Amino acid sequence: MSGTPSRAVRIARFGEPADVLEVATVPAPEPGPGEVVLRLRARPVNPSDLSVVRGRYGELPELPATPGLEGMGEVEALGPGVGSAAVGDRVVPLGISPGTWAERMAVPAAALVPVPDAVGDEAAAQLVVNPLTAWILVTEELGVEPGEWLLQSAAGSTLGRMVIQLGRARGFRTLNVVRRPEQRDELLALGADEVLVAGDDLPERVREVTGGGAPKAIDAVAGALGAAMAASLAPGGTLVVYGRLSQRPMPLDAGLQVFLGTAVRGFWLARWFRETPRERVAGTIGDVLGLMADGTIDPPVEARYDLADVREAAAHAERPGRSGKVILTG
Repeated sequence: MSGTPSRAVRIARFGEPADVLEVATVPAPEPGPGEVVLRLRARPVNPSDLSVVRGRYGELPELPATPGLEGMGEVEALGPGVGSAAVGDRVVPLGISPGTWAERMAVPAAALVPVPDAVGDEAAAQLVVNPLTAWILVTEELGVEPGEWLLQSAAGSTLGRMVIQLGRARGFRTLNVVRRPEQRDELLALGADEVLVAGDDLPERVREVTGGGAPKAIDAVAGALGAAMAASLAPGGTLVVYGRLSQRPMPLDAGLQVFLGTAVRGFWLARWFRETPRERVAGTIGDVLGLMADGTIDPPVEARYDLADVREAAAHAERPGRSGKVILTG
């Protein structure tokens, strides 16, 4: 494989995706001891990926770099000492794996998760960021019980739709906040229990629906909407913030925490991977793959672009009102 030309998306500086994303021809990687080379088949374009491109993520690569934090591929070559994988295996790298926006990448064989036949390439490519985050937020971070209300912002996003799917499967009720009224009927058809359009009176409307406020909530937006989500909590309620799509600080009313005993805390998947024992990580991923295999979690896809069209893919990924993920192929 040495010297084989292979395409990779590259950034030489941080900035707007339309200005800095380039596609280069590079030598294919060689697997080192304990490593395999993956021929990647599908890679999603996530908000976190575009935050890296812009230089706004919690951890940034040294430049020049290849973006992309997750993807799915087929084992193409084995390095010395690899006995746990075979050429042709369909796999996902375990954890956050920077550099997936390329045709090939070398990864440790010990970090590979086999993909069940019942899970397609494009669904498997989305495993790590959205399905896993949705599952952890619902089960580990908040422990949402059957019959409980879970309030969420960005409900029309890929992750938001998966939370709705989990609500249907596990019996909890979802109260979903969107920006555009036209999303309401679509999410109700998916199984949402209630859909509210964001506005200044959001806390009042949440209290009307829930009978006193949401006991548990998740937020991907921060800024003013995140503050309204915090103000929508029931006494003793908890809001977990897992994104900051608004790129704005959250102006919290400390009185809510002092007098009502509410809590606001953050969640970052990269930190979860670092701090969680490897056996538990593997078990959680196995659980989520099982839910994807039986159709409980079905990651939607809206569009597909070849690596050569990465700038167009990035622009599409940021269009409002998407109904699924944008996938890079090729």
